[in-house]
Amino acid sequence: MSETLRVDGLCKKYKLPEIGIDVVALDNVSFNIEKGETLGIIGKSGAGKTTLLRMLRGYEKFDAGSVELDGVKLTAESPLTDFQILRKKTAIHLQRSFALWNQSVVNNIILRLRAMQTGYEEIPQTEDEYEALKEEALEILDLVGMREKYKYFYPILSGGEKQKVLLARQLAKSPSLLLLDEPGTMSDPISRKELLDSIKRINDRTDISVLVISHMSEVHKHLSDRLILMDKGKIIDEGGVDEITDKFLAQREPAKPLTPIKNKKDIMIDINGVWKKYVIYTSNTLIRTIEMPDINLKIPRGDIMGIIGPSAMGKTVLMRLLAGLVQPDKGWVLYRIGIVDFANIAALGTKRAMEARSKLGILHQEFTLPPYQLVQDTFAHKLGIKKFEMIQQAMATAKEYGISDVTLDGLLRIADMSELEAKEKLEELDISRDVVDELFPVFPASETLEAAKPYFKALDLPEELFRRHNSEASAGEHVRLAIAGLMAAQPEVLLLDEPFGDLDPISMRKIANSIKELNRKFNTTILIVSHQLDIVRELVHEAIMIDEGEIVMRGDPNEVCDAFIALGKPEQ
Repeated sequence: MSETLRVDGLCKKYKLPEIGIDVVALDNVSFNIEKGETLGIIGKSGAGKTTLLRMLRGYEKFDAGSVELDGVKLTAESPLTDFQILRKKTAIHLQRSFALWNQSVVNNIILRLRAMQTGYEEIPQTEDEYEALKEEALEILDLVGMREKYKYFYPILSGGEKQKVLLARQLAKSPSLLLLDEPGTMSDPISRKELLDSIKRINDRTDISVLVISHMSEVHKHLSDRLILMDKGKIIDEGGVDEITDKFLAQREPAKPLTPIKNKKDIMIDINGVWKKYVIYTSNTLIRTIEMPDINLKIPRGDIMGIIGPSAMGKTVLMRLLAGLVQPDKGWVLYRIGIVDFANIAALGTKRAMEARSKLGILHQEFTLPPYQLVQDTFAHKLGIKKFEMIQQAMATAKEYGISDVTLDGLLRIADMSELEAKEKLEELDISRDVVDELFPVFPASETLEAAKPYFKALDLPEELFRRHNSEASAGEHVRLAIAGLMAAQPEVLLLDEPFGDLDPISMRKIANSIKELNRKFNTTILIVSHQLDIVRELVHEAIMIDEGEIVMRGDPNEVCDAFIALGKPEQ
């Protein structure tokens, strides 16, 4: 077999002047890929996988070494213009990209094919030119299993189908090397399998070489011919897929046992007769309307509940209802207040709703920690707006400013929103940042560490990290820091929307064990949306499955996960 790619002694170091450290991203990395071969790279988050991908794509230069693709060799001294050769000869599939035209599936491919001819993505003006490109586009769509849906309009496709169209657009470039960045990691298991099957079909029918970067062993077992293990910028082992994945997963710490629910009759949350109708838009185009009819769900105190189901079918909307960030069309979302009383968190502007809000913390899938902010300052800002005693102070200050309870409650809800949504809502309320700072001053530094200590210990975070910058924490530590920041305000309920993101399984196990420890020590009620079914099976007391806006199953996590996987099996 002939060689498509040879990487020799690749090195890359990043300087972080804001915190005065250097980070070694790649350290003397060397490997090759044969024509038609699929090479996999596995490793923990921060191992250097994504940096390597950026170098091979030609997005940035390396410090030392060389890359040779299809006989064209680039070194650290090569000008940036030469690196454009890599962009022409490679195609990349990014898991988080959905950049498609609001046109039919086939036109999305024709636009890319046309760009290869003219440099512009445009629909050909003559029928002959269009039909010629359409025939080529249909052949590519056949490779990814989307030929039958070639007339479908992009916005009505599922997330998995969009990913396959994106893959088809990359294949339209006729690349020598296809680069895959965590394919399917952020998708539900059904969509993930469809995407991996499409990639496998491409590899079986063409002689394109493929580089797969993923921390998921199932991805490599499905796609890779051989596997490289990376850690801290170095290649530490390579060999057969089973051998290397076993070695990688052996680094996981043992799973901790779950603490049984103390009293299943002690209800912490009562979702009572909730109805919610919502629509999904893409680029101002209506995709579909989903109705969540008559949801009734009682959740005992100390329960860890997993929420699973197909993408865009109501999981995140349920979490936002629980957080009081969207209001139901009918019904109540009740949180226990005191021993026997409940408060409706959806009731805007009531003091009882504000008290209920102090009992919850929510972590959004797209959460961020300010990279150059000290961890202790991040905690102090969070405690200033989430700790109940600070909310009580804010109520008194709001009266001095003539701010109504409804507006104050709106500001409290903003604290639980994602960063982008919070910014938009603050502008909508027309309240200046200075007023917000007056209402919710930074929590005293001397008390912040004391508030955080128990949760640093429960989440197995080193206390010295408290005085360092957020950017100095690993990806897995970021999640645990975000959870610790919520817990420092002593909530009784945690809402975690995809807390594992695209983390490696070693970090995921550590976070899962940390969540169990929070539950054991503080009897925290925790609801977790996740597509990582292996973690759901070991982490939660019970699971629910949501499909088409309805709770279609509740019970043992293994049984619910098995039922979800069965949804994706073709009918016999």
